[in-house]
Amino acid sequence: MKMQKPMAIDLFCGLGGWTDGLIAEGYDVIGFDIERHEYGDHRYPGQLVIQDVLTLHGSQFKDAALIVASPPCQEYSYMAMPWKLAKAKAAAIRADTSGESLVNLNRLFNVSFRIQAEASLAAGRYIPLIVENVRGAIPWVGRSRWNFGSFHLWGDVPALMPPVFRAVKAPGMNW
Repeated sequence: MKMQKPMAIDLFCGLGGWTDGLIAEGYDVIGFDIERHEYGDHRYPGQLVIQDVLTLHGSQFKDAALIVASPPCQEYSYMAMPWKLAKAKAAAIRADTSGESLVNLNRLFNVSFRIQAEASLAAGRYIPLIVENVRGAIPWVGRSRWNFGSFHLWGDVPALMPPVFRAVKAPGMNW
């Protein structure tokens, strides 16, 4: 009997950075994006569905073993810049006492967690989610769980990342 590969869902999949690694680890991957991305000969390596992620309902992913997401980061990156207009845009969002500007800014980030909750409810089990974005998102969405350089991860990151051990130099050791 042939074993079925675990399924991963890649939201805001772009060219498939997550998908390349997941396929290499034995997953079947279905990517969702609002458009087909092509860069020279590079195209999405898995099954691609062209659909606005905001219109998805997580119940359709009840068979997934993992959900990953890389929502667009341009606004977060822009507001992290030292430019006058970037600082003014960030200040305007902070000054909005209705909270509507912050909700709008984070809508693509937060839809990932909505989809995960809906998928988990439909599956009757917890489906892990990992969201990748930039450091500039931290003031707006909260502290990331892990980072590697400028890549920051939120969600169920410990399931993915190995533990980090800090080296301690022993007294008397001259290295």
